[in-house]
Amino acid sequence: TCWQFPGVARRANNFTGAMLVLYVLARHPSQGYNYSAALLEEADEWHDIITLPMNEGRPNTTKLEYSSIDWGVEVQIGMSRKTFLWFELALRLFPRVNYITKADDDIFLRVPQFLSDLLRLPQQRIYWGLSILAFLRRGNVTVRFRFAGGMCYTLSRDTAEWLVSYEPLKRLVHLPYTKEREKDFLSLGMNGEDYMVGRILRVESPYTPLVFVAEMPCRFHNLYNESLQFSVNPKSVVIHHLEENDYAMLMDRFGNGTTYSPRMRFWKKHKYMKFRC
Repeated sequence: TCWQFPGVARRANNFTGAMLVLYVLARHPSQGYNYSAALLEEADEWHDIITLPMNEGRPNTTKLEYSSIDWGVEVQIGMSRKTFLWFELALRLFPRVNYITKADDDIFLRVPQFLSDLLRLPQQRIYWGLSILAFLRRGNVTVRFRFAGGMCYTLSRDTAEWLVSYEPLKRLVHLPYTKEREKDFLSLGMNGEDYMVGRILRVESPYTPLVFVAEMPCRFHNLYNESLQFSVNPKSVVIHHLEENDYAMLMDRFGNGTTYSPRMRFWKKHKYMKFRC
C-alpha cells in the first residue's frame, strides 16, 4: 500500500518517519457498539489504531459503499463528532507536530509528493485541501465560502487549535444525537464533517489569519465510478474511492517515489493559495 513509501512512520520501521498514519475508529452499531475481536487483533499487530470513546451513528441504509451522503443525518453527525475528537486528541498526543490531516480510508496518498508539497507551505495559518464552494443562507443574505473536501485535508497546528476551541461546537460534540436535538447539530454544519470544519473556520468563528490552500481535481481526484486509468496522471497526489486491488497498481506506477515541483499562486490580499495544474 501507499504506507510503504519512505517517510511513513509504521511498525515495520519502528515508527520513524515524517508522517504517522493512524486509523481513528468509534464503536459501530453493526458490532453492538463493541470493538470486535478482529479489530483488537489488528490493533495489536499494527499499533496504528485509535479508538474513541463514542458511538457511530446508525445508518439508514445497508449500502455503505462509496458516498456517505445516503447514510443518514445521524451517521454524518457521528462522523463530524469523530473528526472534532480526532483533532482535539491529536493536539494533545503530538505536542510538537506542525500539521494534522484528516483523510478517508479509501485513498491512495502519494506520500513523497504530499510531504514535498507540505514543505512549500507556511507552518502556520494553513487549511489545505480540494476546494469546494458552499453557500449558506443567513436571513436575506447568502454567505459564500470555500471548504476543503473530506477525502484529505490538512490543518496547521494553530488552525486545529482554533477549530477545537470553538465552544458552541465543543458543547454539541459531547451531546448524544437525538431527533429533537438534530436542528442544533445542523446549525453548525455537522451534517458533513468537511463542511463543518470549513464553516467553523470561515463563517461561524472566522480564523482571521487563515490561508486557504486550494487543490485542483488534477491532483486530488474523487473517482466515484470513473475510469481509474482516465483520472490518474503524473500530477496525482490523492486518489479517492479506490477498490482494494487498485492500490498495487498505483504503487507500480508511483512507487519509485519521484516528485515534481508544482506551480503555485498566492493571492495575498485574499489569503488564498492554489496548487496549479
